[in-house]
Amino acid sequence: MKCSRTIIAVGAVAVLLIGISVDDCLAETQTPPPPKRFQMLLPIRYKCLDLLELEKIRVNPQTNTITTNDPELAADYRTVAGWLQGWFTAWNFNSGTDGDVTKGTTTYQMMAWLFSYCRAHPSDHLVQAALELLNALNSTTRK
Repeated sequence: MKCSRTIIAVGAVAVLLIGISVDDCLAETQTPPPPKRFQMLLPIRYKCLDLLELEKIRVNPQTNTITTNDPELAADYRTVAGWLQGWFTAWNFNSGTDGDVTKGTTTYQMMAWLFSYCRAHPSDHLVQAALELLNALNSTTRK
C-alpha cells in the first residue's frame, strides 16, 4: 500500500515537472507578432487580373441591377463594389478631406475606372487601384 502511494506521488511530481518544462519551452519559443499599424480586409478578388474577370458582368447603372449567368461572379462584383464604397467612406472620415472624396462618383463609375486601371496595370491590386482613383478624383477637383 505504501509503495503504491509512493509511486503515485512520484508520478504526480514527474507529470508536474514535465508540464512546467513544456510550458517554459513554449514560452521561450513564442514571440508576439510585431504591432501592426492597421489591418485591411480584402475581397477574394483583389489582384487586377482577377478583377478583370468581373468585366463580364453587365450592370444597369440606372436600376443598379446585374445581368449574368454566373451568380458567383455577380457576388464577387458586389463584394468588390462594396469594398470600394467602404474604403472611400473611410477616407471621408479622414480629417484631411472635406468629407466627400468621391465627389458624386457612382459605384458603377468606380468599377469602370477600376477595370480601366487594371487593364493598364495587370500586376497591381485593388488597394493600389483605389489609391490611384482617390488621387485622380483629388486632381480633378483641384483644377
